[in-house]
Order: sequence, then structure tokens, then C-alpha cells
Amino acid sequence: MSETTRLDKMIQLVAEQAIEKSSQVLSKLLKQGAKIELKQVSLMDIALVTEKMNEEDKEVVAAFIGLEGDAPFKFLFSVGMADALQITDLFLGQETGTTIAFDDMTASAVQEVGNILSSAISNVFSQDFQVEMKPTPPEVIQDYLGTLFQQFIMDLAMESDQILIIESKFKIVRSELDCYMYLLPLAGSTEALGMATGMK
Repeated sequence: MSETTRLDKMIQLVAEQAIEKSSQVLSKLLKQGAKIELKQVSLMDIALVTEKMNEEDKEVVAAFIGLEGDAPFKFLFSVGMADALQITDLFLGQETGTTIAFDDMTASAVQEVGNILSSAISNVFSQDFQVEMKPTPPEVIQDYLGTLFQQFIMDLAMESDQILIIESKFKIVRSELDCYMYLLPLAGSTEALGMATGMK
């Protein structure tokens, strides 16, 4: 098995386990059934992803988080504006449709989901692969997806030409929310993950 294939399988496993852990935490936090389904994990060329994002006229709320440690990553969680407002209502325990505009509560709700997801990813890396990692405090921004994505990768694209995209669907009570997570490995992460998988 090639090094790339082994790393891809490892990250796929991390994504699956992180999604499972996140579902459990989110259910407890919202005090109602919440399931995050992993729709797809793919490793894509940054230039192609950036081009696709720039073609989309979609307003989103996103949480930027650094995963620091032995294998540093940049993590971006994004959700469409309508779904972000719905997440806000779920966190506040109020009827869907109550929140009609982006505000501090919406930012807090998206930040909390970003915290849950990044913590789960860090925990899986640490517990299953003995790769020390911890998330930094999130930065929440409201903007168009293409603009956010360019800002997210602009100073990092020189370190990596590929980005991991984790596409997921949040099923909370009778709601279905489409969310995306992006993991960009930084300098040194490939070497650390290679050691974790037993590659020389």
C-alpha cells in the first residue's frame, strides 16, 4: 500500500470517528437526537476547489480553527446562512424560524459546533494515533463562501497543494442541514502522520 493511500485511509478513519463523537456531544448539548452523517471525504487540489468556490454565490457562516501540535492543520467549518439561523434556534431551544438574521447568537452557535467538531478531530488523532494536537479558539466570520475560502487558504497554499474536504449532513430532530469541513495540512503534518501509521 502506497504512503498516500495509507495516509488517506488514516484521515478517512479520523473523519468517521470524529463525526461519530461529534454526534454524541451535539445530542447531549441540544438535549435531543442529533446525528451527523458523513456523506463524503475527498482529497482535492486546492486550485480546483478555489475555482469552484468562486463560482458559487452562497453566503455562509464559517468557523476558522487551528489544530496545533505534532501534525498541524487548519480547520474550516462552514454552513449556509439559512442553516446557521436554524442551528441558532436549535441551540436556543426555540421554534425553527425564530432567528431571521445573523447576530451574536448565530456566531456563538456556529462557533460551538466548530468547537465540537475540531475537538473531536483532535481527540481522535491524539487517542488513536498518539499524535498530540489541540484546537485554537475559533474565529467566526459571515461572508460569501468563495471569499472566505480564499482568505482561509491564501497564506497556506504554498505549504500544501491539496485540501481534505469532509462533506456531512446534520440530522437534528426533523431538520437536515448540509455542512462542510475543510482540513488543510500544514508543514510537518505529513511526516508526523507518516510516523503514526508506521511509515518510515
